[in-house]
This record gives sequence, structure tokens and C-alpha cells, in this order.
Amino acid sequence: MNIVYQSNNGQIIHGDNIEVMKTIKENSVDSCISDFPYDLSFMGRKWDTTGNFYEWCKARAVELYRIMKPGGYVCIFGHPKTNHRMKCAFEDVGFNIVEEIDWVYLSGFPKNQDIGKMFDKKAGAERKVIGETKGVGKKSGNTYSKHGGFNSGVIPITIPATEQAKLWDGWKTSGLKPAHEPITIFQKPLEGTYIENIEKWNCGAMNIDACRVPINPEVDDPRLGGKGTWSTSKATENIYEGDYKGERVSSSELGRFPPNVIFDEYTKDILDEQTGISKSIGGKGEASKQWHNITSYGWKHPDVCEGMGGYGDIGGGSRMFPIIKYCPKVSPKERLLPNGERNPHVTLKPKELVKWLIKLVTPKDGTTIDITAGSCTHAVAVEELNRDEGYNLKYIDIELMNTETEPYCDVGKMRVESIVKNMS
Repeated sequence: MNIVYQSNNGQIIHGDNIEVMKTIKENSVDSCISDFPYDLSFMGRKWDTTGNFYEWCKARAVELYRIMKPGGYVCIFGHPKTNHRMKCAFEDVGFNIVEEIDWVYLSGFPKNQDIGKMFDKKAGAERKVIGETKGVGKKSGNTYSKHGGFNSGVIPITIPATEQAKLWDGWKTSGLKPAHEPITIFQKPLEGTYIENIEKWNCGAMNIDACRVPINPEVDDPRLGGKGTWSTSKATENIYEGDYKGERVSSSELGRFPPNVIFDEYTKDILDEQTGISKSIGGKGEASKQWHNITSYGWKHPDVCEGMGGYGDIGGGSRMFPIIKYCPKVSPKERLLPNGERNPHVTLKPKELVKWLIKLVTPKDGTTIDITAGSCTHAVAVEELNRDEGYNLKYIDIELMNTETEPYCDVGKMRVESIVKNMS
């Protein structure tokens, strides 16, 4: 175990996550946000091969269960093919599954093999080239990667040569284009009721207001460069500037209740094209307020009917969902390191998505951990939340890999140092 970086806010630790967690006090961590291996041997990476994924997850769930506060949340990225084993492991240790978020994006790349080409290759037949198409992605010489064709260059367009290839032309090995990743949210059981648990441990609830969907993101969300009239509203000041002081601001002004689906901007555009643009009824008038007086079985509570009167906003169907900007393997700008080089991590997650998860499940002065930190996007997110949005979070980022070819701890240190340096 080696502390690669330490600041007033947290640590980046190079070491085995189980051994590091054994040094952490029990019932001391408020949240965990981690991108576990998917156990698919992704791009031949050794760290994505566990041998027995259930047992690998269970061993880490045991230690997480010990160090998490009662009511604390653990958010784990997974893969549709393997995350069921991870879920079972956490449940068997004692965690409860309280939610699963679908992160939907359009930039996934299909990794199937062409059955027709496989038959021609087996027969040793040469396929006739009838054209070519340009590749996309990162340039690496003039060839294409066997791990999905991400390199730039030219791909020949060919036609089947053998009868078997003609019969199976257009068929592929199993699998569809990846377009979503599940994020499972586990919770360590509460001690008593929510109120009793919060009074004792200061955690256990979700910060819904901090993660609401802006009523019109393109116009109202200052982070997206909007020029609408919301720039002076309490909702903007409270949620996006980290300055919420408990003022009585209506739910409609703060935004829509966050759903368990998150889109990227490309999915957003397609959804809006399909739904068309419409205007929501209601808004801030009396017609909207009357819904908050609905009585059901003799019981009345305004939160039950939240938003039923409408929001009075205009847009497509995507306005119902959080939009996290995402490009293949994260945008080139976000992947660029302070030294001008490219972040080498192959499964980098968008910083804004990690921020959103941290805000959802972590008290503003809580402690959050990432036990498979990679190049430490989690630490970067925490430092920026503290700097920009009034948070006072502490973090622990643990990463096993820090080699010459995969220097993830050193890369994380570089990323965090650039933020802390700019704060001073």
C-alpha cells in the first residue's frame, strides 16, 4: 500500500482494495461510487479478469459492508452480462438493492464478427473488394484494432466468395450494439427508521433536489451555456451554484424529480425527434397549485402530487431526463491531461456522471470512496464539487494498477493536483 497523493480533502492510494479497506474504520464512510471490472477480459486487460466474479465481488462487498455507515449507499457500474453476479454477492453480504439506473448512450461500438467472412476465411477464399469506408476513432498507424476497430484508416467493403458465405451474408456472432450500462445502487440497512438513522449517522437519504432535471436544460441550465431568464432564479442559484440554504422554493422551480434513466446528448436528440416539441400544461399559476390540494383517502400532502399540475415548459421528451454529455470513451477535451497527453484509461467514465451520483447519495460534508478508482475521476469530481459547488467532501480513491503502461494512480495524481493548484 502506497499513498500516491494526499490533500486536505482526500487520498489516492496505490494498493489492493481489500487490504486498504481493512485499515479504514468501520461505519465511517457515507458513500461508494465505483466502476467494477466487468469480468469480460476487455481488450485483453488483466484487471478485467477476476477468475470468479461472484467471489471477487463478495470479498469486496464484505469489507465495504464493514466500513459503510448504516444507511450508506454503494453505486456500482456494471455490465448487463455479468452484473447479476455482482448483485447477488452484495445481497448475500447484507446490502439491499434500492435502485438501478440505466445510463443510455449512442456511442457504443458493436464487437461482433461477420459469419460470412468467417466462412470465406475458413475456405481460404479471397473476397472481392467493391469499395471502402473510413474508420472512426483514435488513430494508431493505418490498421484496425482487433478489439473493435477504433483506429482510424480505411476499411475495404467486400462481397461473399463462397456459397456458405453468401448464405450467411449479413449474419453476425451474438450481441447487439452496446447502448446502456446499469448502475446498481445498494444500501447498507438502516438502524431503525430513516429519521433515527440520520440522527445517529447523518446519512441514509438521497439528495433529490441536488439532482433534479432542469425544466429546460438548453435554456435554463447555466452549465450548458443557456441564455434564458432562469439565470437569476433561486433554482439556478441553489442547485447549480451549490448555495442551497433551505429556502422555500417550489419543486417546479427546482426541476423534475430525477428518474432512473440517464441519457447522453445524442440519445436526447433522437428522443426529441421522435416525440416532437410540446408544451407542458400548468406551471406556476393557480391551475398548477390546485393539484397540491388533492386528498386521497382523507389524507393530503403536497409532495404526493409533485408536478401533477405541469411545469409550463417547452421541449421534447428528453426534458424528463438528466442529460450527461458523453463521447466515445469520454470527450477528447475531458480525456486531455494537464501535461497535454491523453488519459490512457480505456474505460473512463464522464466526470459529470460521477458528480451526479456523488451528489445523489452523499451528504455535503460526507466521506466517499472509490475502491476501483482507475485514473481517479471520482477524486477529480470531489475536488471540483468542493471548489465549485460549496461541498466539503472527503474522499479515498484506491487503485491497484500503476505500471509503466497503465500508470493510473500517477495519472489521477496529476489530474487532482491541477485542480488543487488552480484553487490556491
